[in-house]
Amino acid sequence: MIAVALDLWGAKEIRGDAGEVFFLSLCGTVYLIVCVYFFKWFGIALGHDVIERENSGALVTLCAATLAAAILYAGGSVGEGPSYSENVFSVGLAVGGFFLLWILLEAGGKISMSIAEERDLASGIRFGGFLLAIGLILGRGVAGDWHSSGETIHDFLRDAWPAGIIWAIALVAERLTRPNRHDPFPAWPVLGLLPALFYVAIACIWLRHLGPWEGMPK
Repeated sequence: MIAVALDLWGAKEIRGDAGEVFFLSLCGTVYLIVCVYFFKWFGIALGHDVIERENSGALVTLCAATLAAAILYAGGSVGEGPSYSENVFSVGLAVGGFFLLWILLEAGGKISMSIAEERDLASGIRFGGFLLAIGLILGRGVAGDWHSSGETIHDFLRDAWPAGIIWAIALVAERLTRPNRHDPFPAWPVLGLLPALFYVAIACIWLRHLGPWEGMPK
């Protein structure tokens, strides 16, 4: 996915250059490995939760989080810019917002406890939809031609603020739908899949509203 995004929408000197696309895709692969490593510090571990405990909710969350991280990398890498350092700044800005919203939802909704300790599939699907939705919005928020760090931050705040709305909705949803003594295993189609699709739908509607980013090749 990263390679395709770079080949279609990267800077002019990158598009069509297999060597540049390969190099940046390789950097993206290393970046994703680092992200998966950091996910365990947020309560979702590939080895412990997915492989050892065969936790399907954690698997869904981890897949969605990895896909969202790839979208952030792709978003920060498309558009014209003078050097790779601008890509690093854009990706770092989007990733910082991503983990900040994750931390805030964890602090208010204890989502990792529902997934890792209570093994709730509905929570894993719901949280995966949340991560994918904010990944789409934040990634779009840093996409486009580079002008300056100040303008990048300004455009990011202007285009990515609905991610905060999705966070607020998700926080309320977690407090209302997380497992409890009366319903230890909530139905995943209703309390997992539907909220996840709702989050992603909000993100897609917003991306449709924003339209193409500045400098997007036609």
